[in-house]
Amino acid sequence: MPTLYVLQGSDKGKTIDVTYSPCLLGRGSEDVPLTDNTISRRHAELVKKKNDTWVIHDLNSANGTYVNGVKVSKFLELKQGDQIRCGASLLVFGGVRSSGIAGQLGGLKIDEEGNIIESSIMATVPSLDDSVIIAGPETSNAVGNLRLLYELSTAINSIFDRQQLLEKVMDMIFDNLPADRGFILIRENDDEEAKPVVVRYRSQDETGEIMVSHTIVDHVLQNKEGVICSNAMRDPRFAKGKSVQNYAIRSALCVPITVRDKIMGVISVDTTVATHTYAGEQLRLLTAIGFQTGLALEHARLYQAGVQAERLAAAGETIAYLSHGIKNILQSLQSAADMVEMGLSKNKISMAQKGWAIMQRNLTKIQNLVLNMLAFSKVRQPHLVLTQLNHLISESLEMLTNHADEKQIALISDLDDHLPAIAIDPDGIQQVVLNLILNALDAVEETRGVITVKTSYDSNSQLAILSVSDNGMGIEANQLSGIFRAFQSSKGHGGTGLGLAVVQRIVEEHHGSVSVESTPREGTTFIIKLPGGIAESEGTSTAAPPSRKKGLSL
Repeated sequence: MPTLYVLQGSDKGKTIDVTYSPCLLGRGSEDVPLTDNTISRRHAELVKKKNDTWVIHDLNSANGTYVNGVKVSKFLELKQGDQIRCGASLLVFGGVRSSGIAGQLGGLKIDEEGNIIESSIMATVPSLDDSVIIAGPETSNAVGNLRLLYELSTAINSIFDRQQLLEKVMDMIFDNLPADRGFILIRENDDEEAKPVVVRYRSQDETGEIMVSHTIVDHVLQNKEGVICSNAMRDPRFAKGKSVQNYAIRSALCVPITVRDKIMGVISVDTTVATHTYAGEQLRLLTAIGFQTGLALEHARLYQAGVQAERLAAAGETIAYLSHGIKNILQSLQSAADMVEMGLSKNKISMAQKGWAIMQRNLTKIQNLVLNMLAFSKVRQPHLVLTQLNHLISESLEMLTNHADEKQIALISDLDDHLPAIAIDPDGIQQVVLNLILNALDAVEETRGVITVKTSYDSNSQLAILSVSDNGMGIEANQLSGIFRAFQSSKGHGGTGLGLAVVQRIVEEHHGSVSVESTPREGTTFIIKLPGGIAESEGTSTAAPPSRKKGLSL
C-alpha cells in the first residue's frame, strides 16, 4: 500500500497508510486526517487506477494542491517520492511498500548508509526562454526579483575578477533564496569537465563534501535548461515503510550559466525538504541569475583580454542606461506601494486606488523595457501571418487610450478601409506601433497634444504605409541622424533609448523601411513602409492573429 509522510506542517512526523481508493485528504477526512488550518475540509483526493498507479486531483480547495511545485489542475499520476503541498503542509508520496533494497537501484550509486547520491528531475525551465525574466512571479515578488537583477547588472559593470564575481553572485543567491548549500561549476571549453570554483554553506558548523549529481549536472549542461530536483524521487528508503524524518532528503535547483549559445557552467543550491521545497518561481529566478552571471563572466573575460576601449565604453553605456531605467522604475514602484499601504491603513480607498494606478503603469514600463531589451538583443526571423494592419493598430490605440486620457492628449486614427491584409509578424509590428505612439505621447504637451495614426496602401509598389504624427516640439536637424541609434534618448532618465532602435530593427527584419520628417516647434512624423504583397511565402500562415488587449507579447 502507498504511504504518505508529512514533512512540514502541524502534522509533521506523521506517517499515514493509504488503504482505500478513493482516499480523501483534508481536515474533514477519515482517510488522511490533517489538522492544518490552511487545508480545506475536502482538499484533494487520491485514486487508484486499474494499472495499480495512483493519481491525485484537487477538489476546488481554497489554497490549491501542488505536486513538485506545480499546481494540480486535473488528474495527475503520482510517482514514488513526489512532494504534495496542501496549504502549509508538505507530504511525500512513499509509493507502494516492499522489502528493503540494497546495492544498485536503477544504476544509481548508494553509499553504505543507504544515502542516494544521484537525484531525479522534477521540473525544468529553458535557460534561453525570452519570458524567463518577467514570467511567473506575483506583483509582490516582482519588485524584489527586479531589484536583484538590477544589483547583478551593477556587478557586471564593477567586478572584472572572475573569482570575486562568482563569490558575489553566490552572496546574492544566499541573500535572496532559501539555501543551505550551494556551488558553482565552471568549464573553460565544451569538451572539458566543469570544475568547482565556489562552494558555500549557510551554517559555519556544516562540514563535509557536497555530493554532486552527475546526472543532473550533465542534463543541465546538455539540455541548456534549469531543473528542480530531489534525491527522494527514487530513494529506496521510501519503499521500506519506516519514518523518513531523520534522513537528509534535499530539494535542489540547478541552472546553467549561459552567454549567447555557450554553456559556461552551472549554479546549484539545495536545502533539506523539511526546511523548504523549491517551486517554479524560484527556478525561473535562479535561471535568470545564471543568464546574468554568464553575461558578467563574458564581460570579465573581455576586460581581462584587453578588448578595445570603445567596446568597453559601449558596454558601460548600455548598463548605465538600463540601470538608470530600472532604478527609476523601482523608485516609482516603491512610492506607489507606500501610497497603497497608507491608503489601506487609513481606510482612504481613493489614495490606495491612486497608488495602484501608478503601480500598474510602472509594471507596464517594466514589461516594455524587458520586451525592448529582448527585441534589440537578438535577430529574429519574423513569423509571418496574413494580418489586418488596421485591426492591430486599433487594438494598440485601445491599449493606450487611458494613458492618453490622463494627459488629455488626443489620439486620432485615420485608417484606410481598403487596406488589404499583409504578411507580417503581428507581435513585432504591434511593438513597433506601441513604441511610436508612446514616443509621441512623451513628445507632445499635456492638454494640447494631438497624435494621428494613419494607414494607406500604394498599389503600384505594393507597400502598406503607416505613419504616426504628433504636434510636439519636433527634432532639430542635427539630431535626426542619430535618433535610431541605441541608447540615444532626449528624455533624460525618463527613457532608455531603445524604443526607436527596436522599431528600426523589427521593420528591417520585415524588409521594410522607416523614415522620419520633423520640423522644430511644429511636430514629427514617423513613416513605416512594409511589403504589402498578400501572396503566401515560405513560413507564412493564414491564421488570424490573437487578441492582445490584455497585454503585450513579443
